[in-house]
Amino acid sequence: MTQQNDLKVTERDTTLNPRQLRAAGYIPVTLYGKNQQSVQIQAKTHELTQLIMHGSQNFALSGFVSGKAKLRQLQVDPVSQQPISAQLLSV
Repeated sequence: MTQQNDLKVTERDTTLNPRQLRAAGYIPVTLYGKNQQSVQIQAKTHELTQLIMHGSQNFALSGFVSGKAKLRQLQVDPVSQQPISAQLLSV
């Protein structure tokens, strides 16, 4: 059984590069889906990590983008095991 948890996302801060974004406590996320443009958003690293650690693969997005999404890919640093970036598939 898959759970669906709320994930608050905001518009991606384009003034920061991904390294600066992660240092500020956010993770860059790409949301894509069929018949829609991909959207660059960001989520709080701690919030996303906690949801994934508890087995969540499906999210109800709120904030800048609303809707349902499924975790498609999570890139993790091999040394620190901290997430680098994520890709969500809009459903």
